[in-house]
Amino acid sequence: MASVKELLVNSLKELEEAELKEFQWHLKDHERVAKSEMENADRLKTVNRMVACFGPEEAVKITVSILRKMQQNNLAEQLENKHKQGSTADKGQAALHDYTKPVAD
Repeated sequence: MASVKELLVNSLKELEEAELKEFQWHLKDHERVAKSEMENADRLKTVNRMVACFGPEEAVKITVSILRKMQQNNLAEQLENKHKQGSTADKGQAALHDYTKPVAD
């Protein structure tokens, strides 16, 4: 299962260079990301900054929102689905783990 950072990087890899710049331009609308931080930022730096500023869950939501603004609906949907699958897998493992714990009397 891919981490949130991997999912975000893989989504941004689908964007052309001009589209990445547009994504970063939209990202600056969120107060926690400074314009200077996105100048000359590559995909990895962009993802690292987003996760540091917003946390993994919010970074995914913001990415999906920006991709939709950019009319990258298929990419936004793919990211959402892959993230949900990962979240469901995590919950499934947690539930399995919880059921295997010995019950205290």
